[in-house]
Amino acid sequence: MEKQKSKVEPTRTEDGSSFFNRCFDQALRYLSLREHNRKELQIKLRTKDYDAKTIEAVLDSLEEDGSLSEERYVRSFVRSSNKRHPEGKSVVLMRLAQKGTDRQVSERVVTEIYTSEYTAELAAQARALLEKKGRASDVRQLRFELSKLGFRLSEIQ
Repeated sequence: MEKQKSKVEPTRTEDGSSFFNRCFDQALRYLSLREHNRKELQIKLRTKDYDAKTIEAVLDSLEEDGSLSEERYVRSFVRSSNKRHPEGKSVVLMRLAQKGTDRQVSERVVTEIYTSEYTAELAAQARALLEKKGRASDVRQLRFELSKLGFRLSEIQ
């Protein structure tokens, strides 16, 4: 399968090296470290003084070739986040929104991930962590703490 060339052309050149290519390479370096969403990359590239037009062209190109994927980012975020501290669906969606992810993609992917079995497993892990840390002196307090982590009453056992 032949790779399609991006329809986006470099915007300007300096010393024979295009800003587009330098910006593109910088974005790939960020993506090689971990998944990013479009908004995160946009902010990081802005701090490197690339102009908005070049950044948008680079991000479009990266999405086009599959290097940048909002869906992969959401999956990675959920997996990584829940490994450290289990959270319910509502809290994860709120944190993704704060990071600027596409709302529709986030809701679709998180709903797919948060099956009843997965949610029950996370709630049990969160409960064990709360009990270990002594943050829940009784059942009422435990339920309150779990609800703050985004678990619904029906998900708490």
